[in-house]
Amino acid sequence: MSEEYPYNGRLSRWEEIAPGLAIVGVHSLDEPFPFEAGQYATLGLMGPAGKLVQRPMSVSSSSDRRDEYEFFIRLVEGGAFTPLLWERSIGDPINIKGPKGKFLLQDDGRRCLFVASGTGLAPFMSMINTLRDRGQTRDIHLLHGASYDHDLAWRAELSGLEASGDFPLRYVATVSRPQGSPEWAGCTGRVEAILEAQLDEHSLDATNTTIYLCGNPEMITAADEISTARGFTTEQIRKELYWPKGRQH
Repeated sequence: MSEEYPYNGRLSRWEEIAPGLAIVGVHSLDEPFPFEAGQYATLGLMGPAGKLVQRPMSVSSSSDRRDEYEFFIRLVEGGAFTPLLWERSIGDPINIKGPKGKFLLQDDGRRCLFVASGTGLAPFMSMINTLRDRGQTRDIHLLHGASYDHDLAWRAELSGLEASGDFPLRYVATVSRPQGSPEWAGCTGRVEAILEAQLDEHSLDATNTTIYLCGNPEMITAADEISTARGFTTEQIRKELYWPKGRQH
């Protein structure tokens, strides 16, 4: 692979969550760029055709931390970017630029319902980490759906934070393929399938809550329809689509 491109970053951390699923750290060799929690950076690697292949990735680390930008990334077989990334090792060069995006925590004084599928958890981790770093709190209810329990990144950390009582977080995880997670005793089904029950159980409605959706397009569409049917307005449903249809990572 050609390394003629003047890369401006390097891989600083690689935590394998499950096969093909990793928390990745990137250190910028340029002046670190500021970003707001919920925004994304663009990562780039030289492809076999000698062209820079770039993909947007939500940052999962606190916006107050710029020594390393953290990402939650899944390997997409046959994709253009992630197979290149999976060939790399810690210390290898990578390109990073940013930030972009308007998927931001609203200063509206309302309760927050975060709904994430897969790696769509990343911007929500940034929001939670940033609030904690600043000594701030929001009433947050976080739903995270994954195929298997071993795909639930940060589960121990989030469960521990909820149990500590130090931060007003309610964390609910669900797995859509429980037959592959024999020890799982939590919710089952896709995350949008448990949405209505969670809204009812915790009295989350259009009078007191803003909903934030991040993940695959099918989840976003289904959750959006459920929320709209319950009276949530467009402004009360914030959306960030991962893996837009027709574009593979």
